[in-house]
Amino acid sequence: MADPGTDPTTIAVVLVGVALVIAVGFFEMRFLRKKMKTRRIRAAKKDTELPDEAHNAVVTTKAIAATLERQGVRSPEVNEWIREAETAAGRGNYRVAKDLAGKAKDRLLVLKSQVASKGEVAKLEQLSAVAGDQTTTKERLHKEVAPNFPQSKFSLELAEGALATARAGGRDVVQATELFEAAKARFEAQDYDGALTMARLSKRAAEGKTVEIPAAKPGPAPVAMIAEKLTCPTCSAPLKEDDVFCRKCGTRLSPRECASCGESLLADDEFCAKCGARVSR
Repeated sequence: MADPGTDPTTIAVVLVGVALVIAVGFFEMRFLRKKMKTRRIRAAKKDTELPDEAHNAVVTTKAIAATLERQGVRSPEVNEWIREAETAAGRGNYRVAKDLAGKAKDRLLVLKSQVASKGEVAKLEQLSAVAGDQTTTKERLHKEVAPNFPQSKFSLELAEGALATARAGGRDVVQATELFEAAKARFEAQDYDGALTMARLSKRAAEGKTVEIPAAKPGPAPVAMIAEKLTCPTCSAPLKEDDVFCRKCGTRLSPRECASCGESLLADDEFCAKCGARVSR
């Protein structure tokens, strides 16, 4: 049996293994050396750039602090960090200076964000207050314009147009004209409810439609006193001093007194009993 120590195959295997180990070790050492060299170069390069980075960080932080200070934002803590960063940079402790400047910058950005958020809230509150005091055009008109003012004015225009059309067509417009004049008188007296009613009746009469205006009930009490009682003799609706027609039922009201001498008149008087003046109706 051959001795393993002298066997050529065994010796060859051992030699190959040793060669592989040496080769792996060589290449690994070479790789590690290259890596360490690259790291040293980067570290050296970084150390060379560190003074500039520290200087830029301090200058940027000081600029932000000055801008915020003009806006009324001050932080003694940030100012102290900036002074310490400048001192560290002057002594060559660039990493410390850079860290302090970064810390101060982060704090300034937080303060800036807080100021901006407060400003937005203040703007919203101001806008809400202004919006609360403002009224829309529709609301302002509703407050300023009396009820039924636009409706009565529009109805008067329609009634006037209907009267013009009826006259052009040769129709009888006596009743429609009386109602229209009564509507105008109500409108000028700012009785827009009564003006609206009379204008609508005038338009219907001008169009040839039947308009029923109940006559006043006969009685011993003079119609001239209706305005004093402020009630209609037909429907007992409230009246104003200068009413010519009842705003509810449309009853035509006779004047209280003679326009010439002031004598009291009765409902069926055609002439004044005192001065003989004709009573206009």
